[in-house]
Amino acid sequence: MPPKLNGLDHLAVKVRDLDKSLHFYVDLLGFKINDGRKTVSWSGRPSRHISCTNRHHTINLFEFRPKDGSIDLPKKHSQDNDEYGLMHFAFEVPNRSIFEEWVKYLNSVSEIKIIRGPTLHSSTHPEGDGTPGENRSIYIEDPDGNVVEIMCDMMRVEKNGEVDKKWHSERILRDGYDPNKLPIPKIHNYKD
Repeated sequence: MPPKLNGLDHLAVKVRDLDKSLHFYVDLLGFKINDGRKTVSWSGRPSRHISCTNRHHTINLFEFRPKDGSIDLPKKHSQDNDEYGLMHFAFEVPNRSIFEEWVKYLNSVSEIKIIRGPTLHSSTHPEGDGTPGENRSIYIEDPDGNVVEIMCDMMRVEKNGEVDKKWHSERILRDGYDPNKLPIPKIHNYKD
């Protein structure tokens, strides 16, 4: 077995126009710029390290342009095209109340395109959309067509691969439902 990983640390994202991406992530989503270079030595391209936490960077933006110099946007966002690569990436907020503040904010900013949501990914929750995860989500599109998810309440899983029953019960109670009346979601962990 390999040594344990702590989790995903950051993303490095190729963008067509660094200024537009900085406007989106810094001005509209509240990230801060912590570092950057006009020209990164190994890539020859400009970059900025931005963060939404106390860590140096959550995203490293690299400006890449096609060899012909065009900066045409993709025809479809990353969840709705047939190209390989990133489907979406997500940022967690602490709770449903903050999530609902984000939903209100995102709906109020005309420059932000909402792709999907808000929704609750769940196969058993009364408000669920039938998909796994148990998390509340809203999906938006950045200037390069990358889909960014803002979410809360991702399902907690025990070491045995089953849903954390205590977490599930507390979550259902927070949502105003009786956990004794709702089934615990099944995880399809491909054991059989």
